[in-house]
Amino acid sequence: MTRSIPHIPTDHALTERRYRWARAYRDGEMVCGRVEVTVRADRRLGLAPRERRCLTVGFLERLNPALCMELTELVRRRGAVARRATERMQPVEIVFDDPRLGRQQIIGWVQPPQLRHGDLYEVEFGLREAAR
Repeated sequence: MTRSIPHIPTDHALTERRYRWARAYRDGEMVCGRVEVTVRADRRLGLAPRERRCLTVGFLERLNPALCMELTELVRRRGAVARRATERMQPVEIVFDDPRLGRQQIIGWVQPPQLRHGDLYEVEFGLREAAR
């Protein structure tokens, strides 16, 4: 008699994904030519599927001077001052190609970074996604 091994479904939406060739836009104008996007799962209990997705972005190449100035200010600020600075910023639209899902578009607000060391292109910012 053979025993079958039970199939344990895996939720591919909750695994970490990194997209190294995204672009950022504001009002239809490209503000960063290369953005690295990381999508992680927040595994805390009680979150809706939409709330489980944590996004971080790194602005790497061809950064618009106005966005560069805003991000530099955000890196220098801490606490409530940093949160107020994010409220003044316009949202960004991140566009990238996912091999499984095709072209993806995320609109959100840049959040203060957790680690503030190094050059601007080395800093990862949070991205608070806009409600659909």
